[in-house]
Amino acid sequence: MEIDSASDEELMRLVTRDDIRAFEELYTRYARRLQGFFFRMLGYDTAKAEDFTQELFLKVYEQRLHFEHSRTFSSWVFAMAYNLCKNEYRHKEVVEAHEAELNASPAPSVEPEYELYHDRLVFDMKLKENLRKLTSEQIVVFALRYEEELSIPEIARILSCPEGTVKSRLHYVLKFLSQAMAVYNLKN
Repeated sequence: MEIDSASDEELMRLVTRDDIRAFEELYTRYARRLQGFFFRMLGYDTAKAEDFTQELFLKVYEQRLHFEHSRTFSSWVFAMAYNLCKNEYRHKEVVEAHEAELNASPAPSVEPEYELYHDRLVFDMKLKENLRKLTSEQIVVFALRYEEELSIPEIARILSCPEGTVKSRLHYVLKFLSQAMAVYNLKN
């Protein structure tokens, strides 16, 4: 079997037999996406996202024998990633007072040359600011649906909740963002 043309699930079967090349291929396929997921979920901290990505792949290898072959690899690995985020949120609650001071966002000091670039930068900052107002459950459904482009059933499997709950959370998030970001909804 060619490693680079194998499905994720086939690669995971090889990983359960200690095939390092198969593990490396999974890492190549998923590391960047997962790092982006952690980046968004953990406060836009690049170093933390890199650390969590490495920790996740260590867990993938350690838990390789527990992979349920009836699931897709992507659902399994994103569920593990989400669990790492939940653990981090719990830890963060313990030190919340200090985090509030550290997470204060200074006003941007960069003066971009292009108005379009500036508008996009301001929009992205406002979106991040509004996303921080949501609960962790709402942020994760937003990230999985609109940034990772996963389906509602996949998200429900990852979060171990009914599809209706996922849809409800997405509805609330979109309604909230629509109102919070209304100033950017220009109709000419």
